[in-house]
Amino acid sequence: MKVPQVIRRRIGDVCIFDFRGELTGEWAMKEREEIAAMMKSNPPAKMLINLKGLDDIDTLGVKAIVENMPHRFRGGFMQGSHSVMRMFDRAAKLEDIKLFRNEEEVIGYFGKDLVECKDKTERRRFARLKTALPVEFYYENQFGTKVYFRAIVTDLSEGGLFIEYLDLEEASAGAHDLNPYDFRLLKFKIKMPDDPPLEAWGKVIRIVNDKDQIGMGIEFYEIEDNGRKRIAEFLE
Repeated sequence: MKVPQVIRRRIGDVCIFDFRGELTGEWAMKEREEIAAMMKSNPPAKMLINLKGLDDIDTLGVKAIVENMPHRFRGGFMQGSHSVMRMFDRAAKLEDIKLFRNEEEVIGYFGKDLVECKDKTERRRFARLKTALPVEFYYENQFGTKVYFRAIVTDLSEGGLFIEYLDLEEASAGAHDLNPYDFRLLKFKIKMPDDPPLEAWGKVIRIVNDKDQIGMGIEFYEIEDNGRKRIAEFLE
């Protein structure tokens, strides 16, 4: 059995609860108090419950989550496996719960709530915008295989971007494989609002590991024609 684990973290103003392992039987009963403490102490107004990391759950596990959720909050659930969601459908009323299938739906729902305000006195080479845009990227490993990731652009400029993850397993893999000291290029596809995706090559220049949240700063190495102009217009 995989011991259950609950992680509380934030992206912008959205509080994320990541559930992992198997939340069943006695373990569900033991975790119930911890879940209650995490959700009810300083209850968040905006919340995403991430079920993607759950391997298994039973009725006790569903109740441990649902019955400890704040009465009023804005948000919902990132869907888990078919078996996990089937158990939620049996033990809870899913029609009363907002469900998200992927990062794009999360971004579309929360929007600017995923954005944190930074110090306006901060000086940078390029103007920057706190934003929430879906991004897909990949790199080629030593065997020539393309390794893909999905994340959220939370900071964008003409010179680069900062990304954060909803999926912590992808975040850990990315932080492990993408060393700022290696000249490994990443191919990006940033989904711009009401516009075709923007494609670019970039390099990791820093990794930020803030407790359970992982982010990466990327510097553009090569960008499509008119790419910087598109970003500049978007920043305006």
